[in-house]
Amino acid sequence: MYSARSIAAPRSTTGGFTLIEIMVVFAIVALLAAGATQGFRSLRKADLREATTQLSGAMRYLFDRASTTGKIHRLVIDMETGSYWAEVSDDRFFIPREETEEQVRAREEKEAMDDEEVARKREQDQRAAASGKSASANSSFDLSKLEVGDFRPKRARFASFKDLALKPVKLKKTKVQSVYTPRVVEPLTSGRGYVYFFPLGQTEPAIVTMSDREGKTVFSLVVHPITGRVRIYNREVLPPGMRTDDEGRRVME
Repeated sequence: MYSARSIAAPRSTTGGFTLIEIMVVFAIVALLAAGATQGFRSLRKADLREATTQLSGAMRYLFDRASTTGKIHRLVIDMETGSYWAEVSDDRFFIPREETEEQVRAREEKEAMDDEEVARKREQDQRAAASGKSASANSSFDLSKLEVGDFRPKRARFASFKDLALKPVKLKKTKVQSVYTPRVVEPLTSGRGYVYFFPLGQTEPAIVTMSDREGKTVFSLVVHPITGRVRIYNREVLPPGMRTDDEGRRVME
């Protein structure tokens, strides 16, 4: 006869996880995820720090260049394409002040149309001169010079600044969020922003805000108008007279 012990069901050799073991596994996964996230943030911050340092060096270089050459330089920041470059001009001109972003866009569009009109007229004159039908060839005096038009202040013509020390830069892992100078009422957040550097060691005060692609890490570059020194802050620096409300929106005080 078989005993009750001998006919008992065999015990399963496959055991389950206890609650403590599952909690330990979850804790390890959480630590690994936190470490990976922290490492990714550190990489993004390093990329942003490198981009702001490079832009700061470009500003300082243009400040020194304008002082030594006696020519007006400007830094062009295109927030749509994520790039910036330098331009230079021999002309002296009037810089508008206290413009809104819409006024800046309208003025730039009008200036672009004027440039196209001037280029088209120059091309027409060249064609007429080449074909022998120029008005000056048939008359000793051009009556068109007596026409009275609206007064337009002289606008400086800027050309690309060709220097191996400062080439056009295309931002890859970072972006420019805004550009502020006293010429605008509020920081520009789209289109092109300009920072001018004048002879005799002067520039306009400016605040350029940069961030990573997601906008989670923000650095600010603040340009001093007299010394040309650029200070980098690990936060967003708001223009004078501006603050953020409870919902994070910029408002004027």
